[in-house]
Amino acid sequence: MPAAMPAAMLAVMLAAMAGCAAGCAAGGTGDAAGAGPTTVLSRPAAPPGPGLFVVNSQPLGGPIVIDGQGYLMYRYDRDGAAPPRSACTGACAAEWPPVRAGDLARLRVAGIDRGKLGVLRRPDGIGQLTLAGHPLYGRRADRLPGDTSGHGRDGWFAVSPAGARAGRPPG
Repeated sequence: MPAAMPAAMLAVMLAAMAGCAAGCAAGGTGDAAGAGPTTVLSRPAAPPGPGLFVVNSQPLGGPIVIDGQGYLMYRYDRDGAAPPRSACTGACAAEWPPVRAGDLARLRVAGIDRGKLGVLRRPDGIGQLTLAGHPLYGRRADRLPGDTSGHGRDGWFAVSPAGARAGRPPG
């Protein structure tokens, strides 16, 4: 398969892989992900589904973490992990919405060590999900599941199952 695979094809492939994670991984559940075309005008208003899943991203060259709707999870280099701290507030948090922690016991997880998950209490009182101490974010500009438009932008990177920067550097 050519390296520059059409985005729609990648979306279908990653959706199938994530679906397999749902039925194939022991004790895990999953949803779809993949790079998709940009025909959708806006990201759904509903918050991400309560889950974190690992899929292999050919464009990024390795495993990445997605939410229950297939949207890429990001980490920010200006944040702290020990102790967890978020440097993204105000306008930053509007563009890069913090992933709300919710009830960790009910969070569906596949391919991630649950012991690496935690909660950061933000100044506004909201609990933000962390992975290996790194706060997790979505990106409002990611229009479809699998979009990776934020990877490598100003210190933002897709997150690996270990909480590190995922994949190969952009460019």
